Amino acid sequence: MISKTPKFDEALDKILKDLVPHERVCLECKQKFKVEAGDINFYRMFRVPPPTLCPKCRKIRRFGLLMRTPKFFKRPCSAPGHNENIVTIFPASSPHKVYDVNYWYSDSWEATSYGRSYNPGRKFFEQFKELFFNVPHLALERDITSINSEYSVGGRWGKNNYYFSGGFHSEDCSYGDDVRFSKFCVDCSRVWNCEFCYSCVGADRCSHCIFSIGSVQCLDSAFLYDCKNCNNCFLSSNLRNKSYFFENKQLSKQDYQAKIAGLNLGDRVVFQDLVRRFDGVYKNALHRSLWLTNTINCVGNGLNNCKDCFWAFDGPEGQNLRFVETFGGVKDIMDSCYDADKAEKIYEVVNGTGSSNVLFSLYIRASNGIEYSSECTNCQNCFACVGLKNKKFHIFNKPYSENDYWPLVDEIKLRMLNDGEYGELFSLSFGLFPYQASRGQKYYPISEKEAAERGIPWYLEPESQIPAGINLRDIQEIPSDIKNVDDSILNDAIRCETTGRPFKIIAEELKFYRHMNLPIPTKHPWQRIMERALFEHPFDLFPFVCPNCGEKSLSLYDEEKQKQFKIFCEKCYLNEVV
Repeated sequence: MISKTPKFDEALDKILKDLVPHERVCLECKQKFKVEAGDINFYRMFRVPPPTLCPKCRKIRRFGLLMRTPKFFKRPCSAPGHNENIVTIFPASSPHKVYDVNYWYSDSWEATSYGRSYNPGRKFFEQFKELFFNVPHLALERDITSINSEYSVGGRWGKNNYYFSGGFHSEDCSYGDDVRFSKFCVDCSRVWNCEFCYSCVGADRCSHCIFSIGSVQCLDSAFLYDCKNCNNCFLSSNLRNKSYFFENKQLSKQDYQAKIAGLNLGDRVVFQDLVRRFDGVYKNALHRSLWLTNTINCVGNGLNNCKDCFWAFDGPEGQNLRFVETFGGVKDIMDSCYDADKAEKIYEVVNGTGSSNVLFSLYIRASNGIEYSSECTNCQNCFACVGLKNKKFHIFNKPYSENDYWPLVDEIKLRMLNDGEYGELFSLSFGLFPYQASRGQKYYPISEKEAAERGIPWYLEPESQIPAGINLRDIQEIPSDIKNVDDSILNDAIRCETTGRPFKIIAEELKFYRHMNLPIPTKHPWQRIMERALFEHPFDLFPFVCPNCGEKSLSLYDEEKQKQFKIFCEKCYLNEVV
């Protein structure tokens, strides 16, 4: 096949031809890392040079560009003729131009109007950064299929969701992070196919469950860890197909109901005491080192029906993946996150849904042949573009004929390769998206001071303003029992007992607490999200020796947690639990 970028390919061949497994020093953390044979196979497939950052620093960079946490700000809409405040992930102090969701997706503006010519006398990344901050951006990275979900980011086909992220096919949910195919769930993270659940993490197909962690197909239960197909169980762990268990002890139906009747979960004092007791249940439970289901030749965690995956996490139907997080139905992908809908041949990408042949790009949907671009939909063969829809053969948002496109791409890529730019995703130092509102801040949090030390822009967040006439209550001023909380709470703000930040209770939320008999929360929604993250499995693996059989393998638990918890390898765990 005749190369469309012959000069670049000739220069790259000199790098890849004799490339063998070797050790490098990460330019970010200064730690040594290995370039393995499996990595080199991908570099040759994608026609890219080996990276300068270690796998962990590459992951942090991706997460720092991934806007998938419900952290919101208000600022004026930048669209022509607009001046209303809109909800966005960009703080008002950031230099971004921000359009409201409906206007951004409309035909009222054209991203090609910001097109410009490539300047061979300047660095590529300097030119891209200028374009990026000139083109308007979507206030909240999601499509217009979501209804009545102003405070939500990510997801599709959501309805009546509030303070929410990743709401795929979810309805009437609030304060959730990555909640999918669910209804009436509050304060949940990474849950699928659930309804009427509260403060659950990693749950699937659960109903009317409270504080359920890593449990599947459970009903009318509370404070469970790693339970499957259970109903009417309480303060228990590692149960399978059980009913009427309390603190891992079998009770009669009558005795169990009497026990539960004596516990008023709607009282804050009682509920917080149960949370403390559940901490003991969680720490004393048996933990499985890795969760892999129906996988072939896979190294990772949270994988289902996958084949030939290495260091891959949280996803079904993946094939030939390497260093990939959160996916569904994809193949031939390396160093990427949030890819789905038959995405394939993707490298160093954040959200390449429904796309193929995409390199070094952000938020690319239903596109093919895209490099170093951001927020492009239904595009083909575009390089260094931002915000394009339904376009072909564009460079820096400027259109070219096919005959002119490829020689210029060849020139740009060769110059980038010689300058040491080609082969790297956009640096966090560019501030393309606010780190403080990213997935990176959730899993790898940094302070404003630490951001400054690392050269990551930190945008000033305004102090929460209490409107005139709104009373700010300390938690002690709110009745402990939900039965004694009247509707006046909807007119007041509450001071977070941890951070001091004020937050509101909305009407649907109060209705949910009353229906589920749960107390008013005492902490700000963002604080609750960060605390739930402690129960989420990390996107990493650690050396592990099973204390039961002595077999060496990997675990999702780090060295410190391996000291704290009882963790078995899969074989020993299944012998013990199932």
